[in-house]
Amino acid sequence: MEVTLTLSTPEDRHVVTNMFVAFFYDLSQYDENLIINAHGLPTWAPAGLPGPRTHQECVEMNWWIRDDCLLYIIKADGNPAGFVTICTEKKHLPIDVDFELVDFYIVPKYRRQGIGWKAARLAFETRHGGIWQVFQLARNAPALAFWHGFIADYTGGNYESLDEGTQQRFLN
Repeated sequence: MEVTLTLSTPEDRHVVTNMFVAFFYDLSQYDENLIINAHGLPTWAPAGLPGPRTHQECVEMNWWIRDDCLLYIIKADGNPAGFVTICTEKKHLPIDVDFELVDFYIVPKYRRQGIGWKAARLAFETRHGGIWQVFQLARNAPALAFWHGFIADYTGGNYESLDEGTQQRFLN
């Protein structure tokens, strides 16, 4: 399967925002602060309730720093299969970090087919060189397993594991 990573444009940003809502539904099982509100939408509870009433409001309320980030669409054989959000803005990053992988999402249909592995490699190799930070939620066992395996392979074991294994830093 051919996997590509393309920078989102204003014309196709809706692809990312549509998948973003599904991403937040998925994350809600790993973070007690992400709840499903009375309108059936995932929302960050500390932001206050009732929260969003529509998909668009859900994106707007949970978007945080993403307007300052680069949004990439992952495609598998030309079909949208996920998205990657990469922060490059120094105001959002620790002093010694150049890039943070903020979001990485593969839609369920395309999981466990090597697409995530290929997309991660594309994000790190062809897009941005420097010191990276990747973070996973402590309760997200699938993400922890994926990123620990991928980063160990990608870096040949030359990376720093922080915060009890929920954060990795490396130079690509």
